[in-house]
Amino acid sequence: MGKYFGTDGIRGIAGTELTARTAFALGNALCRLRRSPLLVLGRDPRVSSDMLALALSAGAAAGGGRVLDGGILPTAAVAYFVRQTGADFGVVVSASHNPPEYNGLKVFDAQGQKLSQEQERRAEQYFDEYVFAAPLACGKSRSLPKRGAYADFLVSCAERPLEGKRFVLDCSRGAAGAIAPRVFRRLGAQILPLFCGRDGKRINVGCGALHPARMCEAVRAYRADAGFCYDGDADRLIAADERGRTVDGDRILYVLARALQARGRLPGGTVVGTAHTNTGAERALAAEGIRLLRADIGDKYVAELMRRSGAAVGGEQSGHLILAEYATTGDGILTSVKLAELLCEAKLSELAAIPLLPQYNVSVRVQDKVRVLGNEAVRAAIARQSEGVCRLVVRASGTEPVIRIFAEADAPAAAKAAAENVRRAIVRSEE
Repeated sequence: MGKYFGTDGIRGIAGTELTARTAFALGNALCRLRRSPLLVLGRDPRVSSDMLALALSAGAAAGGGRVLDGGILPTAAVAYFVRQTGADFGVVVSASHNPPEYNGLKVFDAQGQKLSQEQERRAEQYFDEYVFAAPLACGKSRSLPKRGAYADFLVSCAERPLEGKRFVLDCSRGAAGAIAPRVFRRLGAQILPLFCGRDGKRINVGCGALHPARMCEAVRAYRADAGFCYDGDADRLIAADERGRTVDGDRILYVLARALQARGRLPGGTVVGTAHTNTGAERALAAEGIRLLRADIGDKYVAELMRRSGAAVGGEQSGHLILAEYATTGDGILTSVKLAELLCEAKLSELAAIPLLPQYNVSVRVQDKVRVLGNEAVRAAIARQSEGVCRLVVRASGTEPVIRIFAEADAPAAAKAAAENVRRAIVRSEE
């Protein structure tokens, strides 16, 4: 991670940690990475998104760049339009699943892929060295044409209609609200839409991928075949089966991989997960003859390993799923469409019925993530606790000032004890 970029772009509390100055600098820096670039710009409905989008557009225009502003769009839609328009970059103003006071800047290259670490490093070098085009060579900003093409694309990805199926869609008061319900209706499904408004002050609050309880309740009450929860920028998906039980990214990865293999569309019999992918899912995949490769945490790292290995599907427990046949990045709406298709053949509770090992997650807010992870007492605690569990992962968050601790064991108590012992060591290191 660099000075500004974390595991998923630049992120922080809007107006303090992430300012208009940073957005201007990023827009301008892209004009140093490529002369007079064409940018596709999208955003989620957060209160601060317009401020940051305008600043980024100003920075790009000052450097001679041109901007196609798509307004409120899912992250995956920006990646799609970058490829469709032949743009050089795409930028999404969104903090994804984070609370409303946060915001972020995600950047795609001309292939619709997240910037590499080398590209991020080069961009950061120019943040304090603005370039200004000549007075008659400044760039312009105009509206992105044919914004409805993304919904058309999602509909075209479906291989069968969804007539007779009922789904609950929780759009998290984010970017999915104007698109996901329309796509499912066009495919013939009946839907119960939840949180489809654009209240930027309450995006992700008590709803969406991090808070699926309301969706689960609605699935049971509506007697739906499944429920689908997106986050603020719709790059995540958490589902619920017909009984209203949560189906996370690990189970979705298993369901999709198994379906692709049955159709002969899983190259090398390989899928990509992360250090957090449940060992139970790995074992279930192995029983089907499918090999799991593990990437670092972060969908950009999943995508990189997918490209290197040729895998057709990869994803994170959090619900970032990448289907390489259709998209270059995580797309919650696309994933829900492909998952919904499979429910024409079987119930989701049956498809996702795999045993998972107990896991325990806890986070600690710290002042200096690097110092904490380098602390000898903390490192010793991590080494000790690793001996009694299947897996223990301690890492710095790429989007918040916290250390995340993950433990997996055969028994819930063992996973919790290991993670909590590491947490206490981190807390002591901060005293």
